[in-house]
Amino acid sequence: MIETIHELTIRSGAWQETTLLVGKLNRALRGWANYFDVGSVTKAYRALDNYAAVRLRRWLRFKHKTRRSKGGSYPLSHLYETFGLVRLTRLGHDVPWTKA
Repeated sequence: MIETIHELTIRSGAWQETTLLVGKLNRALRGWANYFDVGSVTKAYRALDNYAAVRLRRWLRFKHKTRRSKGGSYPLSHLYETFGLVRLTRLGHDVPWTKA
């Protein structure tokens, strides 16, 4: 999955729209999560969430020709709320029947 995220966020793909890239990332992440959702997956989900956020930030900085800023460019809230990046560690938390 790391290789898939890496290939999707490669710099030569900076020409595409951010929403299209996030859609592709979300589809890949959800597909992986659905296939491997057996047993304890919390650590794997956390690792993939972190890696996807880092790669998407790097891709966005390259696309928009911005440098790293002291406060951090593209905070997590911006990636998840504005761009709609899926967060594997939160999958299923918005489904009513999972709330006890």
